[in-house]
Amino acid sequence: MKINAHPQIAFSAQGIFSEWPEFEYRQAQQEMSSLVWEVVERGGCALIEAGTGTGKSLAYLYPLFTQTIQEKGSVVIATYTINLQQQLMEKEIPFLAKILGIPLKAALLLGRGNYLCWRKLAFYRQHPDKLDSSQRRFLLRVLTSAEENLGCLEQLGYSLPSELREKLTSEAETCLRKICPFQGKCFWLLARKEAFAAEVIIVNHHLFFTDLSMRMEREFADDKLVLPPYHYVIFDEAHHVEDVAAEYLGLRLDEYEIERFCKRLLHKEGRWGNGWLVSLRQRLLEKGSDLAFMQRSIAALEMELIPDLLTLENLFRTLFQLIGEGQNFQRSLGEERNYRYTTNLLLENETLNGLVSQVNEAIDQWTKRLSLLIDEMQDSDELIEDTIFLVEAGRFFKRLGASLPLLLDGTDPQFVYWFTLRPILGDQRTIRMVINRVPLQLGDLLYKELFSKVNSAILTSATLAVGNDFTYIKERLGINYLHPSERKEVILESPFDYQKNVLVIISTDLPTPEDPKYSEKISLLLPDLIHAAKGRSLLLFTNKRQMIEVYNQIAPQLKEEGFHLFKQGEKPRNRLLKVFQLTSKSVLFGMDSFWEGVDIPGSQLSNVVIMRLPFRVPTEPLFQAKWEALQQEGKDPFLN
Repeated sequence: MKINAHPQIAFSAQGIFSEWPEFEYRQAQQEMSSLVWEVVERGGCALIEAGTGTGKSLAYLYPLFTQTIQEKGSVVIATYTINLQQQLMEKEIPFLAKILGIPLKAALLLGRGNYLCWRKLAFYRQHPDKLDSSQRRFLLRVLTSAEENLGCLEQLGYSLPSELREKLTSEAETCLRKICPFQGKCFWLLARKEAFAAEVIIVNHHLFFTDLSMRMEREFADDKLVLPPYHYVIFDEAHHVEDVAAEYLGLRLDEYEIERFCKRLLHKEGRWGNGWLVSLRQRLLEKGSDLAFMQRSIAALEMELIPDLLTLENLFRTLFQLIGEGQNFQRSLGEERNYRYTTNLLLENETLNGLVSQVNEAIDQWTKRLSLLIDEMQDSDELIEDTIFLVEAGRFFKRLGASLPLLLDGTDPQFVYWFTLRPILGDQRTIRMVINRVPLQLGDLLYKELFSKVNSAILTSATLAVGNDFTYIKERLGINYLHPSERKEVILESPFDYQKNVLVIISTDLPTPEDPKYSEKISLLLPDLIHAAKGRSLLLFTNKRQMIEVYNQIAPQLKEEGFHLFKQGEKPRNRLLKVFQLTSKSVLFGMDSFWEGVDIPGSQLSNVVIMRLPFRVPTEPLFQAKWEALQQEGKDPFLN
């Protein structure tokens, strides 16, 4: 049988897949693959809702590889979870290659912050005094991994502390690009090179829309961005597409991000070193070959750039405080909260308006003085890394200044505006603000910048339609602008017999999840459920603090009884899943990344306990704005 047999033949009970014991005939899989085949061949867009157990991955991989195999780098598969990415790379694609009897070239590409930087590793190997004792111990472990050619954080088998991760991973701001002495073995560049040479590239939704946001500013066919030019795109777990697209195609101002950037430029960080501008002064003193240049540059740092940036940092701090006071925010909250606004805050508050003008004047003055220093430095090969980073610093603050007036005028009906108050990771008591502006009708943008430009697009998930109708998602994503002949839709039922094989238990005597005693009560209930299932349990949480509280409550006794408990954050996710699958009497505590894309066949996972359904609440800003927009159009939000 030919390797490019139509899916109706290939996925039939007598097709090429039937020769392998792992294969089980599923009519829904056959139908889905046939539809993907048609759309890849003729062009257009397919919306496919297929229940759990359909075999969606294999259903779209087969026509992709057999139909587009000659078009290197032209297919992108975007998933929401890394669990599904790893399942595609480690299970589905190797199985398909075995079936077809030919090598299939696929590459998984993560964001560059997921890859170690050789130049940073070399720096800290030479200057271990810049790290504290615990970081130095970790550094030895990381260096060993890098020497073994394990440069992706997901490959390490252990989790890096966030502070050390920042110091050791690749980033655009400090990348020396072609002049880097480690360019030939750069983990990020090698991963990107492999992706450009692949037939199919697998990324997450976030990286896909990061790349698309850059394509919107250049040309769609630009080959110098994160991803190569592509003609076919598959969105798996596609019910997340709108939210992720909104995050990357909108506008935001993050108080914590500004704090971290200023700290990086200015302040002593713990016991290990000084901010960039402060340490640049020292490097200029050590350089010393051009006395006049050194004196001018140090004077610019000491008299202008460092004090001016301290002023700018204080202005931003005051700005966020003033906004918080004006909105009566409580900064002692332990969980993330959102607050929508629909007014022009600059017109409502003269003090805020004046402060924004001060911030922009300070940014303008600081970036002009920074440009003069960069002009002085750019002929020095020894200061090339400083030059690159300071250019990025200037761009960073210019973007902040340009975004402020747009973000604080919440009156444009084409956008949704809101504040997010969130605790800093690892410190529930420290709250920082994010200001957001997102297009209400994201579909117009997505049609113009994406769906009108690719040959074929496939969107699939177990949950896409509303009441067996795709109208809502078509309008939200702009797919409704395609000609009806270019749109294909299908809803495929799960082959699983839930009525016979699943027992659903709902407790009726627990307090609500908002109740302070909820964690205590579920901690009393969970051991009974775990005993009944002999381990083999996945406990799903929506709140990290609650997950840790419950784990600390029940872990000691369960461990004494011979159960093996694993908690998200202890190891990379793929390692946790593998250990869980291979360990008897195991219990896995997980959050967001374990809600989807997890494939644990057989009886090893027999019990799933959900602490709280992760539904969006009607008070979320984007949800609320969509609701109001539907009402204004005379539509019933419940039915749309």
